[in-house]
Amino acid sequence: MSSSFAIGILVLVSIAMLPAGLAAAIRQLVFVGRARKVEGRVVSEHCYRMFGRKRRYYRVEFELSTGQRAQLRSSVATSPKISPKLGQAVPVLLIERSGRQPKAKIGTWLELWFSSALLLFFGSIGFLAVALASASSI
Repeated sequence: MSSSFAIGILVLVSIAMLPAGLAAAIRQLVFVGRARKVEGRVVSEHCYRMFGRKRRYYRVEFELSTGQRAQLRSSVATSPKISPKLGQAVPVLLIERSGRQPKAKIGTWLELWFSSALLLFFGSIGFLAVALASASSI
C-alpha cells in the first residue's frame, strides 16, 4: 500500500468526522437548551491505570422532580487531579418527560463538549488537508 493511498484514506476518515462532530454538537446544544440544571453529588469512583497513567470514572447521584434518587456515570475518564472528588457537588442537566425515562448528563464542559470538539478538530484537519491539496494543484 502506497503512502499517498494511506494518507488519502486518513484524510477521508477525518473529513467524515466533520459532519459527525457537527451533528454531535447540535444534539448537545438542543439537549442543553431543553434541560434544567440540578445539583448532583459524586457518590463513588472507579480508578484504574491506562498507559501507565491513573484514570478515573465517577458516579453522580441527583434527585428527580418526583423525589426519586438517580445515578449517572461520567462518560469521560479523566485524571484524578481534574475530576471532582467524592462528596463534591457537580451540575447535572436533566430532562424529565412524563411516561419516558429521564435524560441526564453531567453538566461540565468536558462531559458535554469533549467528544464534539475532538470530532470537529480532526474533521477540520481533514477539510484543511483537502483544501490545501486542491489549492496547490491549481
